[in-house]
Amino acid sequence: MATAAVLALLAALPAAAQMTAAQRRTDFEQIAAAVAKRYAPYAWKIEAFGYDALKLKPWLERLESVRDDLEYFELCMEYVASLRDLHSGYFLPSDFSAELPIYVDLYDGKALIEYVDRSALPASEFPFEAGDELVSVDGVTPEEWIRSVSRLQSFANERATRRWAIEQIAFRQQSVLPRAHRIGEFAEVVVRRASTGKEETYRIAWRKQGTPLERIGPVPDPLLRSGKPSGEARLSAEDGGQEADGVKRSIPAARRLPAAKRLRGFGRVSPVFALPDNFVTRLGRGYSDRIYSGWYEASGFRIGYLRLPEFPTSPFDKTAMLRQAETEIVWHKANTDGLIVDVMRNPGGDQCLVNELLRRLIPYPFRTTGDEIRPTLEIVNWFRQDVEDAKNSGADPVTRWMLEAFLRDVETAYGEYRGITGPLPVCGISLDLYPATLGDGTGIAYDKPMVVLVDDFSTSAADSFPAVLQDAGRALVVGMPTAGGGGLSQESPLGFYAEASVALSYSLGTRARVYQHPGLPPTDYLENAGVRPDIELDIMTRQNLVENGRPFMSELTSIVVEYLRRQGGSARVLPAVE
Repeated sequence: MATAAVLALLAALPAAAQMTAAQRRTDFEQIAAAVAKRYAPYAWKIEAFGYDALKLKPWLERLESVRDDLEYFELCMEYVASLRDLHSGYFLPSDFSAELPIYVDLYDGKALIEYVDRSALPASEFPFEAGDELVSVDGVTPEEWIRSVSRLQSFANERATRRWAIEQIAFRQQSVLPRAHRIGEFAEVVVRRASTGKEETYRIAWRKQGTPLERIGPVPDPLLRSGKPSGEARLSAEDGGQEADGVKRSIPAARRLPAAKRLRGFGRVSPVFALPDNFVTRLGRGYSDRIYSGWYEASGFRIGYLRLPEFPTSPFDKTAMLRQAETEIVWHKANTDGLIVDVMRNPGGDQCLVNELLRRLIPYPFRTTGDEIRPTLEIVNWFRQDVEDAKNSGADPVTRWMLEAFLRDVETAYGEYRGITGPLPVCGISLDLYPATLGDGTGIAYDKPMVVLVDDFSTSAADSFPAVLQDAGRALVVGMPTAGGGGLSQESPLGFYAEASVALSYSLGTRARVYQHPGLPPTDYLENAGVRPDIELDIMTRQNLVENGRPFMSELTSIVVEYLRRQGGSARVLPAVE
């Protein structure tokens, strides 16, 4: 009899192997509690968008109607995405992914195919090509897909959010799309051919890897003394290590996306557009090259080009990139009339490296971005450790005094109701920086006209980099508004039952000046605001796609030449370059 009962129980487990309603509520309230405790931009989101993430009543009402774990995961993702913060997200413990051998992005507002892997899709069987329009995948149109995914994942601005979403119609990770595994072996892909205007349907195999997560294993609900599940103890539904200048700091200075996804050219050394036919490459084709550098001539000017694809965080990669960049900057200073610095599709990274690069591009004193920090006890201890390290290493009195002042600011904020610090440096001891020099005091910073190239995927530290140049009046900013990722972020396990993790921003990046951005109050924050270019130039057009960005490069060159002329330059007979 007992054996029969056990077998019956085991047979029922697959359907019952879900979190209970009390467990889901407990986990959800942990996420909301983390926002209350750790999330620095909470008040800014109220000011900017009128959105209070701690008014939980509508979320808890929706939580009561959740039917299974996958739907619960989607609700959690939607809640974190409602912060409109590219550094924040909810991530599942799943390694499952599926992809189609095509890349898709928005050009002129339409979902166009931008790359086809011909090793998997030979042209004889799949004749569609870059520039053709994606009409649907398994009956879902691009706009329907964008609306669905944008609820679960959000950047800090709408255009980047839409582009991030459409990219995932052909690349699905269950860690961020709970139903990514709910697909067949093949996708029905409808394409509108640009050459004929006709729609064609193709059957393309999904390339899958990893193990799908269907549900969380069941465990009992702990009982309180009253006998009620622990989930009844609720929030109210309406309550709302780095080095710089020789100073070692404990606070992580990585200003980067929590998890990167597939996006053409994202973090890649080579640019996403064709350089001029007369371009001379100096660096960027070798395996060990961290940057892309070279020059070309236009209208009697010698124009330098320097691409910074990311700001790596590992000590070895940081050192290697800084060494290469310094060598190239010194060369450009001696041999070019002006310099294009490209941080398009740069996912961000180490703020200390950003500061060091800026010291080689700004030939006068300047102010870098600071961080207003919402401290937890862990963060307070980082600053306490800085003070102890300074004492033990025999740091000079000024350094010790500054670190002690930072600690007082952090401790004061920690003791206040949702306190937040003033702008603090996360590298070194000052936001005021000076140009880099050689041992004999000779300045090495580039001192000629400069253009910095940005787009809506210049993210995080790549928001900070052009912001400092713009604040300092050092460069003409060209491109599209940057992503608007303004803080430092931590990802940590959150939700004992779901075994998921959540990334939240614990700081707000601040600029040296206040700016007015469309749809936002005047602010010196980078969060949601990002950097608006002085001249807008959009590469996301079909013409640029099919011509490999040549129209974009031509217009950029015209802008640079005109800028050089306005800065006092003139066409001249150019000497030979060694």
